[in-house]
Amino acid sequence: MYSRAWFARFRWVLIGALLLVVVAGCSNLPLEASWASVSLYGDPAQIIIAYANTVAMVDPVDGSLTELRDSEGDVRLNDEGNPRTWSLQISGQPAATFYTHPLDIGDSRLMFTAYESKSFEVDAITAQILNPEGHALPGHVVAAPLQNGDLLYVPISSNDLVAVNAETFDVVWTLDTERGVWATPLLHEGVLYVPSMDHLLYAVDPTTGEEIWQLDLGGAIASTPVVANGYMYVGSFGNKLFKISFNGSIVAEHETNEWVWGAPAVVEDLVYVADLAGYVYALRDTQDSFSELWSRQVAQRGIRPTPLVTEESLIVGSRDRSVYWISRETGEEQLKREMAGEVLSDLLLLQPGEGLGVTEPMVVVSTLSRDELLVAFSLDNGERLWKYPS
Repeated sequence: MYSRAWFARFRWVLIGALLLVVVAGCSNLPLEASWASVSLYGDPAQIIIAYANTVAMVDPVDGSLTELRDSEGDVRLNDEGNPRTWSLQISGQPAATFYTHPLDIGDSRLMFTAYESKSFEVDAITAQILNPEGHALPGHVVAAPLQNGDLLYVPISSNDLVAVNAETFDVVWTLDTERGVWATPLLHEGVLYVPSMDHLLYAVDPTTGEEIWQLDLGGAIASTPVVANGYMYVGSFGNKLFKISFNGSIVAEHETNEWVWGAPAVVEDLVYVADLAGYVYALRDTQDSFSELWSRQVAQRGIRPTPLVTEESLIVGSRDRSVYWISRETGEEQLKREMAGEVLSDLLLLQPGEGLGVTEPMVVVSTLSRDELLVAFSLDNGERLWKYPS
């Protein structure tokens, strides 16, 4: 008979091997296995989606590719007289694979980091790659770097967190970890907090990389801690959610049915978190403990994205190719919308009057299907408003 520890080790090896196979572009696997990164940029804000080796900017109003405009605001035209749109691909051997949202590095420039140990600068106005060969990074990247003045903190998925000079990309210091970093570090009040796949949450000096403390959370940590109520909240692959003080003490913890990959959502004293068994948990933060209000298996497969919280509902996307609206009060299903592919990326909530040009609240969901990379739903009734590509 195999032990529980053996299964735990096997599961870790399996997910690590799966990620490596996917991002290596194995010929018998679809590129869609690479989850997309979805974020907002500009004014009026546009949606940037980075997936496989492609980056595109999409208009949140109708899901069309954003048109390129000159300095006078006129649409740029191609040789055939058609509008030029914001889309680019980075090819090569191997082609770049994007898992992360871009960094706004000023002067209308964006920086994209690729799994293949490179970063690329892009002119956000013309959608042109400024350094086609890329800046070399010291390892594979599946989480977005964090910039702090002249330093760029780069999570390396196989081993370390590396601080590099933001201009030269020379290594300034390295935080050694045993299994790598799959999440963006957190910089809070002069301390850098690094979640690692080696089960440890590190607190380090952001200038020197000197370790202040480390805390073992009993499982890999694959999301950035959430700061709320004067504490950090984070889940682990040890099937737990934690509330942690900034001096490195566990204040409260709650057991889940499976790994917690995504970050929790914290609203005042309420904490919502999902796990890879498809469960969603509603917890009340009672200072030194969590009180469970309800837990429910919402989906048939894992939920990786952070629950999106509205006034009355939680919205979650799952690997079972569905998006669920559930009651914040009871966890009961209110709406369900089937998708063309698995949902692994965090959802976007777009509101009118926030420089977006949209006329009603909408939820934007990304899937692994090339036919349905983005879908916008009405927040109120789940009506499909548009999809990209159309």
